[in-house]
Amino acid sequence: MAVTNMTEPLSRFHRAKAALERFAPVAWIRSTSEIGHTGLIQVPSLGWRFSEPHPELKEMFTSVVRDAPQNITWFFGERRNSLIVPTRLVDEAGLDGEGYGDLKTAISQSDQGFCIAASEDIELIIRAIATQPAPPTAARLYVTQLAKSSAEELVCVVESLTGEAQVGMVFRAVGAPDIEIRLTALHWYPPRPETRRRAPLAKATLVGDGAGRIRLKELLVSVPDH
Repeated sequence: MAVTNMTEPLSRFHRAKAALERFAPVAWIRSTSEIGHTGLIQVPSLGWRFSEPHPELKEMFTSVVRDAPQNITWFFGERRNSLIVPTRLVDEAGLDGEGYGDLKTAISQSDQGFCIAASEDIELIIRAIATQPAPPTAARLYVTQLAKSSAEELVCVVESLTGEAQVGMVFRAVGAPDIEIRLTALHWYPPRPETRRRAPLAKATLVGDGAGRIRLKELLVSVPDH
């Protein structure tokens, strides 16, 4: 008698996590279970935080949340965490999200039609995220020391995170996205295991309008070539 290998389908949580991890490591994620302990379909939401900021992905998530759903309107926002929720929650509870839990419970108990429609939509959103082309890995430089700066030049010590920084690359400051600066010089320091620092350090010179506005602990993300 043949034995069929039956496997449990992945939960929404795990499908969302797999979709997001195509773009970057996920440090934290929360996805509302489809069915609550009362047996009712719940209002879905999806929140996550990548291990590093990824501002280059904001436009992609915004367009997916706008275009993928078919039943209701949705909201995508970024603060410390990224969040995808039905716009109804934002309209009724505000942007801070403090009342989302109670509101979601109330809607689940009183408006199962909305919950079903939203549940269908979140599946479309997750599927759309999973099919988006992953962009090239951006180079990220974290400013650890400031040596000197002027209106158009910044000399600093940076910690290299993901990607490979090279002279000639253009970077955007996460804290000041209107600033674009070009990396004109890069000198790597020898590794020092005794510091327990995982990422390599380098002295960097960056040139461009507004370079002097970049401050300590700023994250610089490379801008893809077009």
